[in-house]
Amino acid sequence: MKHTGSMNNLKNITSAAKKLAFVFILLIGFGGKAKAQPPTYDDLIILYADNAYDKLLKKAEKYTQGKDSKKDALPFLYMAKCNFQMSKDQKWLEKYPKAFNDAIRFAGNVIKKDKEGVIVEENKEFFIDLKTAVVEDIKNLVEEGSYAKLMGYIAKLHRFSKDDVGSYFLRAAAQYQEKDKGGAKLSQKEAWERLEAVESVDGWSDIDKEMLRVGVIEYCNAQINVMRQETAAKDLLGKVKQWLEDDEDFMAYYDRIVN
Repeated sequence: MKHTGSMNNLKNITSAAKKLAFVFILLIGFGGKAKAQPPTYDDLIILYADNAYDKLLKKAEKYTQGKDSKKDALPFLYMAKCNFQMSKDQKWLEKYPKAFNDAIRFAGNVIKKDKEGVIVEENKEFFIDLKTAVVEDIKNLVEEGSYAKLMGYIAKLHRFSKDDVGSYFLRAAAQYQEKDKGGAKLSQKEAWERLEAVESVDGWSDIDKEMLRVGVIEYCNAQINVMRQETAAKDLLGKVKQWLEDDEDFMAYYDRIVN
């Protein structure tokens, strides 16, 4: 009888050990799942709100390289926003002279990683502000007639605003002015394809429309003065007039060329 009791006790101990091992495995599994949860990036939000840009850059950079976070758009968004803010403040520019270009580069990363466009839509104001800054530089180069340099800035714009219609007409204009007729014809073709695909500009920001006006006017100038194709210029002006009738600069140009 004693022997039988010992055997039963041994079985009970073995059964209990198995249960404990099973529970331990479950706990490890749950722990692994907890660790696998994506970060919320609350630390980046707080640092950005505190204007602690140097600390934010270091934190965000680690996320952009981390195994579980490098595919997320948010760390790149904060890298872009941080660099953009620093580019506007002289006190940061000595240490971060490339802040503006880095803001553009990281904004492009956000576009690529935000597959469904949710992050971009939630931060639409930032992208509009960044685009406005780039377009201001573009307008200055247009006034200077710096067409070779202008194409570099259009490329910067396309890193985070590739669908901008006006910039393709502007690129074609710059290429015509630089005697690159082959490149101009390709840009011209793409510009018209993008324009023909536009059904409505209701969702466009003011800077989108301004870029359209700048690009169209420069393209028309190139058609008239370089290519001697005034009819082509009038055709384009007639096409976009419906979207730019509230733009005084455009309408003044339209009246001078068409009427």
